[in-house]
Amino acid sequence: MAEEDLIAKLREANVLDLASVRAAVLETTGDISVLHGDHMDRQILKGVGDP
Repeated sequence: MAEEDLIAKLREANVLDLASVRAAVLETTGDISVLHGDHMDRQILKGVGDP
């Protein structure tokens, strides 16, 4: 994925500060999920990166 495409996804997710981005996940559907905010429960990443 090109950096410009990722930046576009961050804008779509209303990210205003890159420091607030906790993760960007390429889902099995091909969509990108952007997780951002002050806090993120690690449970939300369950299954990400697992074979």
